[in-house]
Amino acid sequence: MRIALPLVLALAACRPEVEEHLAPARPVPSFEAMHRAPASVTRLRVGLMPYMDAFDLQRTHQPLMDWLSNSLGVPVELKVASSYDQVGDWLGDGTIDVAELSPYPYVRAAKRYALKPLVTAIADGSDTASGYLFVRADSPIRTLEELKGKSFGFVDEASTTGHLQPVKLLKDRGYDPATFFGSTQYLGNHAQVLLAVLSGKVEGGATYQGSMAALKRNKGIDPLEFRIIAKTPRTPRDLYCVRADLDPELMEAIRSALLVLSSRDPRTRDVIAPLSINGFYPAEDRAYDAVRAAAAAAGLER
Repeated sequence: MRIALPLVLALAACRPEVEEHLAPARPVPSFEAMHRAPASVTRLRVGLMPYMDAFDLQRTHQPLMDWLSNSLGVPVELKVASSYDQVGDWLGDGTIDVAELSPYPYVRAAKRYALKPLVTAIADGSDTASGYLFVRADSPIRTLEELKGKSFGFVDEASTTGHLQPVKLLKDRGYDPATFFGSTQYLGNHAQVLLAVLSGKVEGGATYQGSMAALKRNKGIDPLEFRIIAKTPRTPRDLYCVRADLDPELMEAIRSALLVLSSRDPRTRDVIAPLSINGFYPAEDRAYDAVRAAAAAAGLER
């Protein structure tokens, strides 16, 4: 792991803050002397993948946007894309300045555009996470093999845990993902996959490991309504990245403003509590080589 030892000890040892409120209870602080944007910068545009419902993403990310705005000294505009790949395209064509991307969308975007990774999230004391294949809790299906011929919900073709990793898992088990399920649907985000399984629209689905807790916070649905029947290999968590030609001073100001956030710091824990993360650490492109290899092995390399 490429994390400075003090940061590992500070973040990995802590229990993530899980709070029900979705906005800070007091004004968001900033460390202005450390993180001010260059005088030529008048705004910062941030793009998000639609990995959960847009309304929930907007309100859970707003404290972080307020933090960046206060720290950098410029207004921050938040945009939620309509697809995973759209965020990378926005970054590439200059529609946004900063993107939050999960591993596979980042890999796909980095093949088309010159990007610079800034920071990766740490949650549950780890810089990696698994994906789940799951069914309703009362389903008779208890193994991956028993999903054969059943209806299944993916998230998006560019989703790491909502498509890439489940397809790779099936191939590793000797199955053809194109014929394994009776039918498949791409439902757009993780919340919709969870709800589709819960309603019986599909019999199984794929999601990231934190989605059930997020659904409980956002929709009040008990995670015990679902049963996990398989886990995918761990991958790096989501990262924030920018265009490689972004002003280097602004790039460093954004990185610094994010790296100071920690769930152990009472000045900043309310900023990241709605996202259920512990903080961030510096990101490196090579950390995503395993994702590139998984896409190639799954026949999804783009």
